[in-house]
Amino acid sequence: MDIIIRSMRIEDHNQIRDLDILTQKQYLGAKFEQMSKEEKGDHLVSRKSEFQINIDTGYCFVALNNNTIIGFILAHETLPFHGDLYVRYIGVDPKFQDKGIGQLLYKKLIGKAKQAGINRIKALINIDNPNSIKLHGKMGFELKDRKEAVLQINKYPHPSPATGS
Repeated sequence: MDIIIRSMRIEDHNQIRDLDILTQKQYLGAKFEQMSKEEKGDHLVSRKSEFQINIDTGYCFVALNNNTIIGFILAHETLPFHGDLYVRYIGVDPKFQDKGIGQLLYKKLIGKAKQAGINRIKALINIDNPNSIKLHGKMGFELKDRKEAVLQINKYPHPSPATGS
């Protein structure tokens, strides 16, 4: 599998929206299907009206396999508090989960953050999402109350936990 990680582009919107829907269905299950069209639209992170804003942050990336987007990460600097990044969402196609795609996306984000002088990356973690908890743990995030994950850039790279790689 030859994975390419690159910056998100405006022409990625349709594929990212499809992947956003797929990952929301995976996480929410039947609850997503029961939502109205408006509720689904409000719940998705790939809203067209906000897509260019995500691109403009410079901290949004996609993972491609054979020119198909199989993962994406949306992050932005938490202005006016320079030095912190906030991860809004990371999604990986369920067929490609547990294959290191999320880690590749995070490595790209961390590299860009280091270049920009970012000190810390924060992400909110749903306590009922074991895949997210596992990914953030592997990347060296410190989980606080199983809700917020924080990565101190100056502590990265870190040794892999003994329980996984």
